[in-house]
Amino acid sequence: MPQTEAKRILMITLVVTLISVAGIALPYPILAPLFEQGESALTQFQGLPKELLLGIVLGVYPLGIIIGSSFIGALSDTYGRRRLLTLTLVGSGIGYSATAFAALSGNFALFCIARLMTGVCEGNISIARAIAADLHPIIDKTRSFSLISAMGYGGYLLGPLMGGYLIYSGIETVFIVAAIACFLCAGLSHFLMPASLNKTVKAASNASSLVLLRQADLRRFFMLYLLLTMGVNLYYEFYPLHLVRQFDYSPVDISWATVFLTACMIFTSIWINPKIQKMMSHASAGLMGVIIFASALATLPLITSQLYLISFALMGAGIAIYNGFLPVYLSNSYQNNAQGQLMGMLVTIFCLGNLLAAGLGSVLSLFDVKWALLSGALVTFFAAAVFFHGHFRAKIWPQPSSVSI
Repeated sequence: MPQTEAKRILMITLVVTLISVAGIALPYPILAPLFEQGESALTQFQGLPKELLLGIVLGVYPLGIIIGSSFIGALSDTYGRRRLLTLTLVGSGIGYSATAFAALSGNFALFCIARLMTGVCEGNISIARAIAADLHPIIDKTRSFSLISAMGYGGYLLGPLMGGYLIYSGIETVFIVAAIACFLCAGLSHFLMPASLNKTVKAASNASSLVLLRQADLRRFFMLYLLLTMGVNLYYEFYPLHLVRQFDYSPVDISWATVFLTACMIFTSIWINPKIQKMMSHASAGLMGVIIFASALATLPLITSQLYLISFALMGAGIAIYNGFLPVYLSNSYQNNAQGQLMGMLVTIFCLGNLLAAGLGSVLSLFDVKWALLSGALVTFFAAAVFFHGHFRAKIWPQPSSVSI
């Protein structure tokens, strides 16, 4: 593949990632205040506590992504990246449209079903990483992964900021704008991505990404990643509720706190990660990122002033570092595996961690949301210990690149 075409593919992938993740992140700052402070029909269902209803809403979306990412990445290996990306983006747009209707009508059950459907289609995030892996060695894998992560963070910056202001036009407006963003990305994917991305990458990879769990060493890595993502998602899902209870934050306030967090992620991905790459191995850098995040999260519930932003800055840096190096570490270790399958499994594990975090965090929040955040720090420290033992002591990873499934 010519370098100019590779750069064009990466550029379009970055734009699609930015817009689609912004659409995904639009609802984030509105859900916690809605269920904590609101009295709409969505917050009243079968007499259940609002904390549990929030946990259901937060959990059903990653459950959909678990289902979708388990096969979307693998299907893109067989039927083409562009084709699957376009179709799933259209599906996401339809899902957000249904969510807007459910929000407008106050139907909690339909709201959850629509969120589940949207999540299934948004398992397509694995396709972007698979495209980045395909471009190696024309474009350095670590560099392209970091750029895609930066665009994802940019989406998490723009999306919550827009959602925090759009909520004043009605909750349904937030999801309508998210639907428009997904339809726009589907058009960019279909009309601007080259036809070469519809070529089969690996014919045997049409099985679900779950087939990777048959291999003991990969199974252990994914268990490690589950612990990590469970800890991170306890933070992602419940820091808005913490800010509401600790500082009485509004959706706009939460949006700006999220802007600060994601700005730190973007800065780290673009400017800090390349410097780290020159000094450390992927494994060492990934472990450092995990430890930085866990340490900062452990301090967050203890801070009762605006100094909590220091914790946010460090957590943003830690997330950006481990996200920039751990996927590359896995991809390089198993480079003979179909990358769509491999990246799809990472997304599946991330969302399973999200689902478990939503359930555990909602129960802990019935007592105090600080317990959810502290549990996230504890689980993340445990993930760091597992990775340290597996790579540096037991040398379980990396396996020879000839290993194939």
